[in-house]
Amino acid sequence: MANNDKKDKDTSAKSNTTDSSTGEKLGETIKKIIGAGSPTEISKELMSTVLGQALKAKDDITLKVSNEMISLVRKIDFVKEFSKFAENHKFKITAEVEILKKENDQK
Repeated sequence: MANNDKKDKDTSAKSNTTDSSTGEKLGETIKKIIGAGSPTEISKELMSTVLGQALKAKDDITLKVSNEMISLVRKIDFVKEFSKFAENHKFKITAEVEILKKENDQK
């Protein structure tokens, strides 16, 4: 558990650092847009910024969801859950075994 807390703190520290750098990048982009002369330069800058932000958001969401799923799976006591399942269910196992004699082709 202490390990998970440490990972969460590390992740949030990285997230805070990334958020501040994102804000700086956004500020730089706005300055470039204001200083740009032609609409094509503006649209290229906007598109690259929006695309970069969308990719970063996707990566952040993927990371957070996967960490949550890992955390949930680690909390499951599979033996206990199977025991609960076995209390209310009946198991039927059917097997067929056939024993054949080996054929000797070498004489």
